[in-house]
Amino acid sequence: MLTYLSGEEKLETRELWEQIFDEDSASFLDYYYSEKIRDNRILAIREDGAIQSMVQMNPYVICARGRRWRVDYIVGVATREEKRHHGYMRQLLLAMMADMRAEEAPFCFLMPADEAIYRPFGFTWIFRQPQWKRKEGNGICAVPFTGMGKPGTWAGHARYKAEMAEWMNRWLAARYQLYAVRDEVYLRRLMKEIASENGQVELLYRADTMIGMQSEWGWNRREQRFLYCDSSYVEEAAEPKPAIMARVITPEVFVRVIRLKSTVLEQERQIRLALEDPLIPENEGLWNWHLNRQTSWLEPVNETERIRESAACEEDLRLTVTELTEWLFGYAVPKAAEPFADVVEPLNGVFLDEVV
Repeated sequence: MLTYLSGEEKLETRELWEQIFDEDSASFLDYYYSEKIRDNRILAIREDGAIQSMVQMNPYVICARGRRWRVDYIVGVATREEKRHHGYMRQLLLAMMADMRAEEAPFCFLMPADEAIYRPFGFTWIFRQPQWKRKEGNGICAVPFTGMGKPGTWAGHARYKAEMAEWMNRWLAARYQLYAVRDEVYLRRLMKEIASENGQVELLYRADTMIGMQSEWGWNRREQRFLYCDSSYVEEAAEPKPAIMARVITPEVFVRVIRLKSTVLEQERQIRLALEDPLIPENEGLWNWHLNRQTSWLEPVNETERIRESAACEEDLRLTVTELTEWLFGYAVPKAAEPFADVVEPLNGVFLDEVV
């Protein structure tokens, strides 16, 4: 039986998570199952009295060129080993996407253990994780943030939460056009998440001015959780690596943050777009894509219009939903879209470094 789990039922999935993702510490799962399941959704297949397969959807508020969307981050996609190759994951992902389409979600995203699992469902890379390190000898003072508390707890310093969230949003908005919005709830969860993996946060100051934040975590091997700092104080430690995949769910919603390039002489352009999306029937077909300098919008070409306009209804551009996703997120320009690369302005700068 495929079903969304209730509050108490969600706790049943921890045993499956521990079985499949055995690299996660008990303290991290204590944090996750006390905090994240409060407002997430878990779609599962129950059989023989147990959860056999699941997908978890954790909500984030995403800012995209000034618009704010509620978007799900997909985690915990798991099936018991003895139940694999029965099509359970496909059932879950298709049902999940159908529900998101009914809700008019613009997209969803995930951090894949193996990209090959998600490619058949239209997911593609949209974000490369920057690898930064602090420059030496620039007078930066790192001050430990002492509100971390014990693993899985929040020890106070409430007055800093709003200020830190505001600083992070300013830092992100100055550099990126799509990112997860920070607020007091986000910061509270972030601190608990880092503490659950024996992590720490440091505030970076130069003189009396806060110029950045950094964090490390890990019980056995220490890793950088984040480094947010002005570019004059950091340098690349390594080449950015592909980290996040996404999939456009409702193109009519997503294209509202896409616009006409300022170099185009016309104030408005129209592109006849043939979109291929065999997994979400509402997306499949021919669209009139209108663009101006502020936004764009899609109108479906109905059968009556096709008959009336005849040959005029042939597409200008044909894309799969995967190609549309990687193009509009600004990750890559598909070959078919190259003639429109000087017309359409995709997002310029995506930053999604969430873990769960």
